[in-house]
Amino acid sequence: MNRMAPIVNDGPLSILQILTCRGWSSDAWAAVNLCIGLIEEGHRVLLLCRDVEQGRAVAKRARGEGVEDIEFIEASNKFHPASYLRDITLIKRLAHERSVDVVHVHRGVEHWIVAAAWAMGGGPVIVRSRHIFGAVRQHLFNRWLYRHGTDRTVAVCDKIRSAYLTCGNFPSKRFATVMGGVNAAAYGPSNTGASFRKDWGIPPEAWVVGVAGSLRMWMKGQDVFLRAVARMDRDRGAPAWALLIGKGEDMDNLKILARELGIADRTVLTGYLDSLADAFAASDALAFPSMRSEGTSRVLFDCLAAGRPVAASRVGCTDEIVRDGCDGILVPPGDYESLAAALSELRADPEAARAMAESARRRALEEFDRRVVAKSMVSIYREAVQERKEFAA
Repeated sequence: MNRMAPIVNDGPLSILQILTCRGWSSDAWAAVNLCIGLIEEGHRVLLLCRDVEQGRAVAKRARGEGVEDIEFIEASNKFHPASYLRDITLIKRLAHERSVDVVHVHRGVEHWIVAAAWAMGGGPVIVRSRHIFGAVRQHLFNRWLYRHGTDRTVAVCDKIRSAYLTCGNFPSKRFATVMGGVNAAAYGPSNTGASFRKDWGIPPEAWVVGVAGSLRMWMKGQDVFLRAVARMDRDRGAPAWALLIGKGEDMDNLKILARELGIADRTVLTGYLDSLADAFAASDALAFPSMRSEGTSRVLFDCLAAGRPVAASRVGCTDEIVRDGCDGILVPPGDYESLAAALSELRADPEAARAMAESARRRALEEFDRRVVAKSMVSIYREAVQERKEFAA
């Protein structure tokens, strides 16, 4: 018997999350954190990843984070009707076997596959997350997809939501915003960072500013960060230490730049770390020197959860995450002098920095924790399920 419209109730939902990115990215991080939050809230979650090497790497990382129920689809990026039919057959079978209430997709290819699976109606609710600013092209097929083939579209910040509603004739009630998704419990006030400082040769009395992200200066702005730390030497106080967490193409270039700026002896490059908690606990302040919009960046939520004030570039949705003067200080991207001034301000006024840190931590717990985010998403799911039920009646 074909499964008709799902029945809404207050019990656990059965949710199929589909994530077809080819590597660990902000999209993958957001989807996996949502999966974990939903599981922690008592819902049943199956994650589908792309059946290629990089997709399996995403699945491995997801399992390591705590998502146990994972399967694979082809989700070909090339026009491949036979492959799409196999994926549709698999998805419909899984939806029937698991009594799926909601299929949540995060990228274009799986969005179309799922919409095609139930193009004639019925089936689970379909929800799409939008992680980027790129506009939806206004052709006939996309108009059908977002008006009729999708029950809800969830943007990761209000700017992205507004951009879609401004550029397209889409029903506003079907567009929502849900931000965040950090494991706030991974950060705690009992972690002083003392052991991290000892392991990495950072003096206990040093004032340390940390930055995390892939080492790509053209995008992440770590060179601007190092120039800002060097510029702080002209301000009062002992020289600041620079802590860079991550790996990438510009590791050697950043080492060379630190030597040229005369701060190599107090610049620590850790490489990739599985957890940011110890490194952030060892920092007095944090920086987010990105050069361009990344939509929403995971590391900003981690900065808030760590309870540290952050000096951040005003790009993309940054000002929706870090409130200027409340959780940190916002500066123009690429402006190392403004970044240096913001960091110097945080160093010179410990009371103000502490108040920002407390505000940041409180906001991470109350608004951005992954269980809070999961609850917000479940409300959207249930609303869409109820709407579908009423329409079917």
